[in-house]
Amino acid sequence: MKENILKFPKNFLWGAATSAHQVEGENINNDWWRWEQLGKIKDGSVSGRACDHYRLFENDFKMARELEHNIHRLSIEWSRIEPLPGKWNLEEIDHYRKVLDSLKENNIKAMVTLHHFTNPLWFADLGGWKNKDAAFYFSRFAEFIAKELGDKIDFWITINEPCIYTSRGYLESDWPPERRSIFAARQVMNNMAKAHRGAYRKIHQVLKNGNIDAWVGMAKNNIFYEPYCKYNPFDRILVLILRYLTNFLFLNKIKKELDFIGLNYYFHCKSRFNPLKIRNSFAEIKNDNKKVSDFGWEIYPKGIYEVLMELKKYNKPIFITENGVADKNDVYRSKFILDHLKEIHRAIQDGVNIKGYLHWSLLDNFEWKEGFKMRFGLIEVDFKSYERRIRKSAKVFAKVCKNNSLNNL
Repeated sequence: MKENILKFPKNFLWGAATSAHQVEGENINNDWWRWEQLGKIKDGSVSGRACDHYRLFENDFKMARELEHNIHRLSIEWSRIEPLPGKWNLEEIDHYRKVLDSLKENNIKAMVTLHHFTNPLWFADLGGWKNKDAAFYFSRFAEFIAKELGDKIDFWITINEPCIYTSRGYLESDWPPERRSIFAARQVMNNMAKAHRGAYRKIHQVLKNGNIDAWVGMAKNNIFYEPYCKYNPFDRILVLILRYLTNFLFLNKIKKELDFIGLNYYFHCKSRFNPLKIRNSFAEIKNDNKKVSDFGWEIYPKGIYEVLMELKKYNKPIFITENGVADKNDVYRSKFILDHLKEIHRAIQDGVNIKGYLHWSLLDNFEWKEGFKMRFGLIEVDFKSYERRIRKSAKVFAKVCKNNSLNNL
């Protein structure tokens, strides 16, 4: 019997992801920090020093290299670079230059995100992403980063999960700025799309002048929706609407300004039409939940194959920019990673142009409104001593990275 060869393409990239506010610590000039001080975090914490990655990044990248990673996704904190409108903090530019140099020293490619949920206080106080000039401010920031650090960045993510940011901040009202308005949400989404397009053009313009190739994309959270009852026409129509609004609408707005698509995959939603669920777009989620994470999220590897196949129509290279599980005791993570990678490999075999996989997250971190309770890290962090410990699942993943294969694990 012929062995099933689960080898990934040559030059496939393997790594993990972080975001500045979740790991750096003391990002005191952004709207999330201010919001935390109001007692909004579920476990009663504030981000504080987070993982102290701002000071310990060299050690963290050495550990990533030991785990055979050859790409790392991080974000540059806008509020550090531009604490006041048009006023640039060159000391922080020097800091991020050292961060990016450290990645290079460890032979790890840099994928940099410019907006990962947090906004400078001045930007938030001007109305944030509702402001008619939001795209101008963000594009100006992107242009500055391209001029100062562009030669050290391999891949660019302009905006992380615009649909999640908009939904949580402007519809569900449980993230800053705690608005609840469908009209404001629409305005924010349009401004974010405009900002991506402007940043895309600015980055390419700056780096072209320096004869530097630029790969610019964005990180899009996509959900695998399926009808609760495939024979129910209302369920089927509901799923078509949800897929369009959640998975495709934003991408359709920016598809001409994308060198690649970053996919963040976490959720499967078996959706049933319920006329009483007006605030939830008439959708009721009825997953089987046979396996769930510490977060209560269903673990459903098949869904990543389905959303990858949906993205095939855009004919763009794809990176898995986030995929992970809250698992404090490291019970599920090894199998979670291997099962999702099998589905990713299947998508590659079926013609999807996937370039790399970045697990969420390299480190346990500050998980937004949940605080420090949810542990996503390949590396465990003691939030009192800031000591790191590599989890067993990280070593399993390291074998995959080293071999570029799922065989012989």
